[in-house]
Amino acid sequence: MSAPGPIRFGLIGAGRVAVDFAAGLSEVPDAAVSAVWSRSADTANQFVSRFPGTRRAVDTIDLVDASDVDIVYVATPHHRHADDSLLALRHGKPVLCEKPFALSAAEARTVVDEARDRQLFCMEAMWMRCLPAIHRAKELVDQGVIGEPRMLFADFGAATPYDPGSRFFDPEQGGGALLDRGVYAVSLAHLLLGTPDSVVGLSSLAPTGVDEQMGAVLHFPRRRIAMIAAALGTTTPSAAVITGTSGQLHLAAPFYCPSRLSIALTPLSVDEDSETVSLKERTAGALKRTQFGGEVVRAAKAVLRRRTVERFPMSGNGYGYEAAEVVRCLRAGLTESPMMMLDDSVAVMETLDLLHASAERAGPPRRGEKPGEIR
Repeated sequence: MSAPGPIRFGLIGAGRVAVDFAAGLSEVPDAAVSAVWSRSADTANQFVSRFPGTRRAVDTIDLVDASDVDIVYVATPHHRHADDSLLALRHGKPVLCEKPFALSAAEARTVVDEARDRQLFCMEAMWMRCLPAIHRAKELVDQGVIGEPRMLFADFGAATPYDPGSRFFDPEQGGGALLDRGVYAVSLAHLLLGTPDSVVGLSSLAPTGVDEQMGAVLHFPRRRIAMIAAALGTTTPSAAVITGTSGQLHLAAPFYCPSRLSIALTPLSVDEDSETVSLKERTAGALKRTQFGGEVVRAAKAVLRRRTVERFPMSGNGYGYEAAEVVRCLRAGLTESPMMMLDDSVAVMETLDLLHASAERAGPPRRGEKPGEIR
């Protein structure tokens, strides 16, 4: 990979996500799409016409065996992720695989083991992890700017027309809100809070049986909790808030691609003459409560100044950050990216597995079952 010339990507899949990735990749100076394969000839042809210089591969073997492909980007429906990644790895090609990394932790471990055995680069394409605002949020939380992190609230929902044959609603293609959208919130929770020690999930099902809406609570060591929601049938705010013992960090919507974050610090209460002045009093009300003296008034003014906003103008559509990180890793001879380690991807899949199992057990009683009966 240290040879001159661009890093050449071969794409398995030519749908919307592949198009977005290719557009982001076009902003990376030393990278290009060289080949693409799709189940649909029309989709592949449209992709080739949109990105000149890309050839249409005859099949997946043609693509993973090609001498003009340095790395394979897997952008197929979820149920194909593991198999397509394994195919590329077994033909000696590094892999960037779209999220979710697989359909289960077991599948994810199989891919990870193959990549490590062959000493090939492999990474889950969780592009959120590569964005500047997310890096900054992680840095601020780790530095204790908002105190000890205690709670995370995150949701991602976008109203999607019901189509039982689409990848969103087809169980055979790994459909459902949790795998498609909830994975972002789960990945963010892992990044900021660690690995949960217990989870509880609830879901409402689409007619095809996939989770159309999903809500979950994740419990972490050190008294930390995350509350997440994902939806196919409705549009949600898609924002995220991390609360700590001395403040809050807000990731602007959509939290998986934020262009700004804000920090609101909560100062310690002030005790004057044995009377505690609350945060509310020290913001809107304390300025009028002159009986508490000048110190409290100055504290209230300080509170009003303790909210800061940091902006991160997005370059292009945001996918270029992920593409640039992959190119950097390949040039450096790395087999994993520190931004999205393989063990992190497996851990996220383990949490998703637990949430699916929990939601199945916690759903409404089936015919003939008593409420509360464990299935």
